[in-house]
Amino acid sequence: MYDVLVLGELNADLILQGDVEPAWAQAEKLLDDASFVLGGSSAIFACGVARLGLRVAFAGVIGDDMVGQFCRAELERAGVDTVGVVVDPDLKTGMTVILQRPDDRAMLTYAGAIAALTPERIDPALLGRGRN
Repeated sequence: MYDVLVLGELNADLILQGDVEPAWAQAEKLLDDASFVLGGSSAIFACGVARLGLRVAFAGVIGDDMVGQFCRAELERAGVDTVGVVVDPDLKTGMTVILQRPDDRAMLTYAGAIAALTPERIDPALLGRGRN
């Protein structure tokens, strides 16, 4: 039995910091920092409550790619059971590029497998194993 069952989006965020205004015409710009982290509100929530000591399972869809492998590994590292994560070899895992300024940010999102979470992809037995 899980304390929390989370159904939702599972993607990665690439956060770029510094002078993130694009310079077109193939001009290269150097940035202050870059981070590749787990993204998606559902996945971030699942990791947070697992770190608080709750038993958490996650259901979502990822592609059969290194971004999906990263996302699944980050959930597991936080103590989230990924029993409900479906790997779809025909899709790519979603990703958001975040251009971060000190006072604002812009987000460019490729949804990928995010929209592929449908009721048919959720194991009905898993639904009965969550208290919340």
